[in-house]
Amino acid sequence: FADHYADDGETDEGDRSLKLTTRQSQEFPIDALLRSVPWRGGKALMLVVRRSGEDEAPSAHLSAANDEPNQQPDVSELKSRIAEMRTIIDTATDGVVLIGRDGNIRSISRPAEALFGFDSDEIAGKPFASLFAIESQRAARDYLVGLSEPGVASLLNDGREVIGREAQGRFIPLFMTIGRLPNDSGFCAVVRDITQWKRAEEDLTQARAVAERASSQKTDFLARISHEIRTPLNAIIGFSELMVDEKFGPVANDRYRDYLRDINRSGNHVLDLVNDLLDISKIEAGQQEMAYEAVSLNDTLAETVAMMQPQANRERVIIRSSFASRLPEVVADLRSVRQIALNILSNAIRYTQAGGQVIVSTAYETSGDVVMRVRDTGIGMTPAEIEQALKPFKQINALKRGRGDGTGLGLPLTKAMVEANRARFTITSTPGEGTLVEVVFPSTRVLAE
Repeated sequence: FADHYADDGETDEGDRSLKLTTRQSQEFPIDALLRSVPWRGGKALMLVVRRSGEDEAPSAHLSAANDEPNQQPDVSELKSRIAEMRTIIDTATDGVVLIGRDGNIRSISRPAEALFGFDSDEIAGKPFASLFAIESQRAARDYLVGLSEPGVASLLNDGREVIGREAQGRFIPLFMTIGRLPNDSGFCAVVRDITQWKRAEEDLTQARAVAERASSQKTDFLARISHEIRTPLNAIIGFSELMVDEKFGPVANDRYRDYLRDINRSGNHVLDLVNDLLDISKIEAGQQEMAYEAVSLNDTLAETVAMMQPQANRERVIIRSSFASRLPEVVADLRSVRQIALNILSNAIRYTQAGGQVIVSTAYETSGDVVMRVRDTGIGMTPAEIEQALKPFKQINALKRGRGDGTGLGLPLTKAMVEANRARFTITSTPGEGTLVEVVFPSTRVLAE
């Protein structure tokens, strides 16, 4: 095919029909055109090929060369671009490793040299897997094999953690991604030292383990101490009730009767505090036993209102109810839902002045959520006071004006119980106007009608 050009560079060879064999030993027909062109003051041969059957003839690709015979590639610009790319690669903190199709290293960037402790010339030609610890060498080889599969261009989104090995033998944790180079000429691996990540991850794991142990110890301590406190408390409360009721004879002095009522009230207050402490510690430790079932909020709230009605009557607070007519059931723990409703309604009555109102309602939102609302016309709170009230053992000055003493755990415990039921707990309030508490069960916790 090229013999015509041995002596005469001006000869043109017309299109020839040939067969081309690929690296995978596949053959397909091509049309070829060989032509002499000027090159650096002399002559060169230009070969143009195309698949047989394409519309454009190979000779059309030579028009530019014929029109501008003296045009040559800008080699200096090409070298400048290569230098720029080398500078960018060497400036990056990640190491870059070029790998041949045979799995051996062709070259490594300066950051990779610093990372592994090898010079590029020293490591060139060695297997890529030799840069890694024994337990990671198979992962590196499998990574390259996966990229070699037909139709796979890159696995850049499939980064892997591996253990690298320095020249001195020290091991370093790495994050590695590999892509295939153009023209199927090899692979490019990018490796990042994640020593700091691993150290931070280990610190977090240790801190979490310490916190979990401390929480477990706290729960165990509270369980033991609550048992020790409850036994004498129950005796104190029981005997004081017997004496106030004069079961075994009259109490001679009215002042003693008042003292007994104080003892009974204080004992119940301490018992409530112990119970709240134990409940909130169990929830925080994830040890609260939850029996999820279908719960009717309308029925549960109706029972709660009936239970709290005597307290509301004593405080001269009006309770109004407004329940949705067709309210689907929610998936929740019935015992904790009752406790949630009792806590919210009890607080609303406690912090509403005589003559005020507490409105208990339910709603089925268009979004599919089921909502329980308790609105009161009480003293209200500022946003800062709400934030304070939601912290354990915190009681703000405004709430201290309510009737009776609280444990400082009512709202935090209620919020924790709501979240344990996969629901949302929100409070909006205005000083002097009242407070609205909402418990929202998302549509994912609502049963179909």
